[in-house]
Amino acid sequence: MAALLLSAFAMAQPGALTSKAIQRVQAGDLMAARSAIIEAIQSPKERNAPYTWYVKGYVFKEIYKEIDKGNPQSENREIAVEAILKSIELGQATAGNAELETNTEKALRYLAVSYYNDAVLMARSLTPETIDAPVQRYERYKQLLMALEPQHDFTDQDVEFYKNMARGAKQIYDANPAVNGLYFERSNQFYRQAIALAADDFQANYNLAVNYYNHGVHKIRKIDHNTEIFELIRIQDECVALFKQALPYMRKANELKPDHRSTLSGLMAIHRSLSEDDAAALFQTRLEAIIKKGTGGE
Repeated sequence: MAALLLSAFAMAQPGALTSKAIQRVQAGDLMAARSAIIEAIQSPKERNAPYTWYVKGYVFKEIYKEIDKGNPQSENREIAVEAILKSIELGQATAGNAELETNTEKALRYLAVSYYNDAVLMARSLTPETIDAPVQRYERYKQLLMALEPQHDFTDQDVEFYKNMARGAKQIYDANPAVNGLYFERSNQFYRQAIALAADDFQANYNLAVNYYNHGVHKIRKIDHNTEIFELIRIQDECVALFKQALPYMRKANELKPDHRSTLSGLMAIHRSLSEDDAAALFQTRLEAIIKKGTGGE
């Protein structure tokens, strides 16, 4: 467990209190190591040493990992992050220790990835209470990784993250549309963020189109013999607006996959809902031809 500490130990020349913390780590007593390194950080002789801050980061990282078991709410993880960043900051103004720099980067990368993993897991099981938490974790991941790789391109990860968040927000809405109406638009917002970064992402375009179309269909199905005429007109106008919002995204999805059965079916349904019968018939003919040939994705 203490390999990363010991690899840079010889060149680092730690102070007595920092050395004591290392010994406690070697003995497997992380809480005693915690007390020792806090004492070292408070010492005028050791508090400005990059290695002392690295050891603090390492100790708190191990507490987060071994004792907190990777708990997303662990305060020890963020303490570890701040200590590692302080070590890097101090190291930039001192004579370099290549091994220490490498180990510091490894520790920070581990902590950064832990925030990313939290964000992904949280996005898969969103609730109204936790919907903002994955975004916060993901942004922290990006901040930390950029400290190591300032030119890192996050585009692909951003797109996948936003799509995951969109699906999660839609699940919240679907669980109780009457109460969770806000999350319909949150889902659409996340899809639009993905599309802004990757205009040719098929899934984002298709799912956003389906979101708008299904929302309109849901409103229509709520109409019954008790619906008053003025309410009926209002609902119909809202539905037309939703179908029109769906259309460009479904067209884009069809442009990306011209023979995809779902996009052809979607375009047929949207045009039919807009009373554009000629266009609906055109896509119906194309869909039937694809089905007859046994080609086209589902």
